[in-house]
Amino acid sequence: MVQTFQQDRTEAIQQQMKNLFTRIVFPAVLLCQMATAQNVHTIFLVRHAEQASGADAGLTAAGKKRAECLAGMLKDAGIKHIFVTDAKRTQETAAPLAGDVKLTPSVIPAKDPNTLIRDLTYSGAGNVLVVGHSNTLPFVLARMKAGTIPPIGETEYDRMFVLTVMEGATATMATVHYCEGAAPSAKPAKTKRHAPKKTAAKKHVAHKS
Repeated sequence: MVQTFQQDRTEAIQQQMKNLFTRIVFPAVLLCQMATAQNVHTIFLVRHAEQASGADAGLTAAGKKRAECLAGMLKDAGIKHIFVTDAKRTQETAAPLAGDVKLTPSVIPAKDPNTLIRDLTYSGAGNVLVVGHSNTLPFVLARMKAGTIPPIGETEYDRMFVLTVMEGATATMATVHYCEGAAPSAKPAKTKRHAPKKTAAKKHVAHKS
Protein backbone atom coordinates (compact mmCIF):
# COMPACT_ATOMS: atom_id res chain seq x y z
CA MET A 1 0.00 0.00 0.00
CA VAL A 2 2.80 2.43 0.91
CA GLN A 3 4.72 1.67 -2.28
CA THR A 4 1.60 2.14 -4.39
CA PHE A 5 0.84 5.47 -2.68
CA GLN A 6 4.39 6.73 -3.26
CA GLN A 7 4.27 5.62 -6.90
CA ASP A 8 0.94 7.40 -7.44
CA ARG A 9 2.29 10.52 -5.76
CA THR A 10 5.43 10.48 -7.95
CA GLU A 11 3.34 10.08 -11.09
CA ALA A 12 1.11 12.97 -9.98
CA ILE A 13 4.14 15.25 -9.50
CA GLN A 14 5.52 14.28 -12.90
CA GLN A 15 2.15 15.01 -14.51
CA GLN A 16 2.04 18.44 -12.84
CA MET A 17 5.49 19.20 -14.23
CA LYS A 18 4.43 18.14 -17.73
CA ASN A 19 1.25 20.22 -17.55
CA LEU A 20 3.15 23.29 -16.33
CA PHE A 21 5.79 22.90 -19.02
CA THR A 22 3.12 22.54 -21.70
CA ARG A 23 1.05 25.53 -20.52
CA ILE A 24 3.75 28.00 -19.49
CA VAL A 25 7.36 27.02 -20.05
CA PHE A 26 7.17 25.62 -23.58
CA PRO A 27 5.15 28.53 -25.04
CA ALA A 28 7.50 31.02 -23.40
CA VAL A 29 10.60 29.28 -24.74
CA LEU A 30 9.03 28.96 -28.19
CA LEU A 31 8.25 32.67 -28.20
CA CYS A 32 11.86 33.44 -27.37
CA GLN A 33 13.14 31.21 -30.18
CA MET A 34 10.80 32.86 -32.67
CA ALA A 35 11.85 36.38 -31.72
CA THR A 36 15.55 36.25 -30.93
CA ALA A 37 16.15 39.11 -33.33
CA GLN A 38 14.08 41.31 -31.04
CA ASN A 39 16.02 40.25 -27.91
CA VAL A 40 13.10 38.48 -26.29
CA HIS A 41 13.78 36.29 -23.26
CA THR A 42 11.89 34.73 -20.39
CA ILE A 43 12.63 35.19 -16.69
CA PHE A 44 11.46 32.64 -14.14
CA LEU A 45 11.33 34.01 -10.59
CA VAL A 46 10.75 31.85 -7.52
CA ARG A 47 11.16 32.14 -3.81
CA HIS A 48 13.72 29.81 -2.24
CA ALA A 49 12.41 26.37 -1.28
CA GLU A 50 11.47 25.26 2.24
CA GLN A 51 14.17 26.27 4.71
CA ALA A 52 15.39 24.88 8.00
CA SER A 53 15.38 27.01 11.13
CA GLY A 54 18.42 28.99 12.18
CA ALA A 55 20.55 31.83 10.89
CA ASP A 56 21.30 31.41 7.17
CA ALA A 57 20.05 27.83 7.31
CA GLY A 58 19.88 25.63 4.26
CA LEU A 59 16.93 23.67 2.93
CA THR A 60 14.89 21.02 4.63
CA ALA A 61 14.35 17.61 3.05
CA ALA A 62 11.13 18.95 1.53
CA GLY A 63 13.01 21.98 0.23
CA LYS A 64 15.62 19.78 -1.44
CA LYS A 65 12.85 17.82 -3.15
CA ARG A 66 11.35 21.04 -4.45
CA ALA A 67 14.77 22.18 -5.73
CA GLU A 68 15.16 18.91 -7.63
CA CYS A 69 11.64 19.28 -9.01
CA LEU A 70 12.43 22.81 -10.18
CA ALA A 71 15.55 21.55 -11.95
CA GLY A 72 13.58 18.83 -13.71
CA MET A 73 11.03 21.38 -14.89
CA LEU A 74 13.50 23.96 -16.23
CA LYS A 75 16.42 21.87 -17.47
CA ASP A 76 15.14 22.10 -21.06
CA ALA A 77 13.92 25.70 -20.81
CA GLY A 78 17.03 27.29 -22.28
CA ILE A 79 18.29 28.79 -19.03
CA LYS A 80 21.50 30.75 -19.65
CA HIS A 81 21.70 32.83 -16.47
CA ILE A 82 20.90 32.03 -12.82
CA PHE A 83 20.71 34.68 -10.11
CA VAL A 84 20.67 33.94 -6.37
CA THR A 85 21.21 36.00 -3.24
CA ASP A 86 23.87 35.72 -0.57
CA ALA A 87 21.55 33.47 1.48
CA LYS A 88 22.37 29.78 1.53
CA ARG A 89 18.75 28.74 0.98
CA THR A 90 18.54 30.51 -2.39
CA GLN A 91 21.82 28.97 -3.54
CA GLU A 92 20.72 25.46 -2.56
CA THR A 93 17.40 25.96 -4.38
CA ALA A 94 19.21 26.79 -7.61
CA ALA A 95 22.00 24.23 -7.22
CA PRO A 96 20.34 21.21 -8.91
CA LEU A 97 19.43 23.18 -12.04
CA ALA A 98 22.83 24.90 -12.11
CA GLY A 99 24.46 21.48 -12.06
CA ASP A 100 22.23 20.15 -14.83
CA VAL A 101 22.84 23.07 -17.20
CA LYS A 102 26.44 23.60 -16.05
CA LEU A 103 26.08 27.22 -14.97
CA THR A 104 27.61 29.10 -12.05
CA PRO A 105 24.89 31.23 -10.43
CA SER A 106 25.55 34.94 -10.02
CA VAL A 107 25.31 35.97 -6.37
CA ILE A 108 23.72 39.36 -5.75
CA PRO A 109 23.10 40.40 -2.12
CA ALA A 110 19.45 40.44 -1.12
CA LYS A 111 19.92 44.02 0.06
CA ASP A 112 20.87 45.12 -3.45
CA PRO A 113 17.81 44.37 -5.63
CA ASN A 114 18.57 47.32 -7.92
CA THR A 115 21.66 45.57 -9.23
CA LEU A 116 19.59 42.47 -9.91
CA ILE A 117 17.00 44.52 -11.79
CA ARG A 118 19.73 46.10 -13.91
CA ASP A 119 21.26 42.72 -14.74
CA LEU A 120 17.86 41.23 -15.59
CA THR A 121 16.99 44.11 -17.87
CA TYR A 122 20.24 43.81 -19.82
CA SER A 123 20.99 40.11 -19.41
CA GLY A 124 20.98 39.58 -23.18
CA ALA A 125 20.06 36.37 -24.96
CA GLY A 126 18.88 33.30 -23.10
CA ASN A 127 16.32 32.66 -20.42
CA VAL A 128 16.90 33.36 -16.75
CA LEU A 129 16.12 31.84 -13.34
CA VAL A 130 15.97 34.10 -10.30
CA VAL A 131 15.76 32.64 -6.79
CA GLY A 132 14.87 35.32 -4.27
CA HIS A 133 12.90 35.97 -1.10
CA SER A 134 9.31 36.72 -0.17
CA ASN A 135 10.19 40.38 0.41
CA THR A 136 12.48 40.91 -2.60
CA LEU A 137 10.45 39.35 -5.41
CA PRO A 138 7.48 41.79 -5.13
CA PHE A 139 9.90 44.73 -5.28
CA VAL A 140 11.73 43.34 -8.31
CA LEU A 141 8.49 42.62 -10.18
CA ALA A 142 7.13 46.08 -9.46
CA ARG A 143 10.33 47.80 -10.62
CA MET A 144 10.26 45.76 -13.82
CA LYS A 145 6.72 47.02 -14.44
CA ALA A 146 5.23 43.55 -14.10
CA GLY A 147 2.52 44.73 -11.71
CA THR A 148 1.74 44.27 -8.04
CA ILE A 149 1.41 40.78 -6.63
CA PRO A 150 -0.32 39.57 -3.45
CA PRO A 151 2.05 39.14 -0.49
CA ILE A 152 3.92 35.83 -0.42
CA GLY A 153 2.99 33.91 2.71
CA GLU A 154 5.60 32.78 5.21
CA THR A 155 5.00 29.10 4.35
CA GLU A 156 4.34 29.64 0.64
CA TYR A 157 7.09 28.25 -1.58
CA ASP A 158 5.41 27.12 -4.79
CA ARG A 159 4.62 30.36 -6.59
CA MET A 160 6.48 31.03 -9.83
CA PHE A 161 6.42 34.27 -11.81
CA VAL A 162 7.12 33.97 -15.53
CA LEU A 163 8.08 37.19 -17.28
CA THR A 164 8.51 37.66 -21.02
CA VAL A 165 10.84 40.60 -21.59
CA MET A 166 11.24 42.27 -24.96
CA GLU A 167 13.97 44.80 -25.63
CA GLY A 168 14.35 45.75 -21.98
CA ALA A 169 10.63 46.13 -21.25
CA THR A 170 8.42 43.55 -19.52
CA ALA A 171 5.78 42.42 -21.98
CA THR A 172 3.74 39.82 -20.09
CA MET A 173 3.69 38.05 -16.73
CA ALA A 174 2.08 34.77 -15.70
CA THR A 175 1.84 33.35 -12.19
CA VAL A 176 1.76 29.59 -11.67
CA HIS A 177 2.18 27.13 -8.82
CA TYR A 178 5.00 24.68 -9.44
CA CYS A 179 5.91 21.34 -7.88
CA GLU A 180 2.87 21.46 -5.62
CA GLY A 181 3.32 17.82 -4.63
CA ALA A 182 6.96 18.28 -3.60
CA ALA A 183 6.07 19.15 -0.02
CA PRO A 184 2.42 18.51 0.76
CA SER A 185 0.93 20.27 3.71
CA ALA A 186 0.45 18.16 6.76
CA LYS A 187 -3.14 17.15 7.29
CA PRO A 188 -4.58 18.18 10.62
CA ALA A 189 -5.00 15.34 13.01
CA LYS A 190 -8.52 14.08 13.37
CA THR A 191 -10.09 14.82 16.70
CA LYS A 192 -11.76 11.84 18.24
CA ARG A 193 -15.18 12.54 19.60
CA HIS A 194 -15.98 10.69 22.73
CA ALA A 195 -19.60 9.78 23.25
CA PRO A 196 -20.94 10.81 26.64
CA LYS A 197 -20.79 8.00 29.11
CA LYS A 198 -24.12 6.59 30.13
CA THR A 199 -24.66 6.09 33.79
CA ALA A 200 -25.54 2.49 34.23
CA ALA A 201 -28.16 1.56 36.75
CA LYS A 202 -26.68 -0.01 39.82
CA LYS A 203 -27.43 -3.66 40.22
CA HIS A 204 -27.41 -5.36 43.58
CA VAL A 205 -25.70 -8.66 43.28
CA ALA A 206 -26.36 -11.25 45.94
CA HIS A 207 -23.18 -12.64 47.31
CA LYS A 208 -22.90 -16.37 47.63
CA SER A 209 -21.73 -17.56 50.95
